[in-house]
Amino acid sequence: MDKLEKYREYVQQFLIKHGSYKLSYGDVQVEQIFDTVRDHYQIVHVGWENKHRVYGCSMHIDIINEKIWIQWNGTEINIAEELVSMGVPKQDIVIGFHSPYKRQFTDFAVS
Repeated sequence: MDKLEKYREYVQQFLIKHGSYKLSYGDVQVEQIFDTVRDHYQIVHVGWENKHRVYGCSMHIDIINEKIWIQWNGTEINIAEELVSMGVPKQDIVIGFHSPYKRQFTDFAVS
């Protein structure tokens, strides 16, 4: 399996694991969205809590130039560390929600 296919598999496994938990409130669905052609992956919450609409992306991961970009993490889960534990080298993970300036001070890729 080549690097890109392996990373697609890791990202999907990760999101399936964390997207399988049902929220304890409201009538809210947790959707796992996989665009394997353009390499965009998300977990989105959609539904209602009482009379209030619930909609939002809790995780967004892209694969760009054979690196995994964590574009958004609205959870307490350390996505980067879980990907490292799956076998992804730190130099192939970009914390995209950090500014390019700040990325240089992490153990992960700048871009």
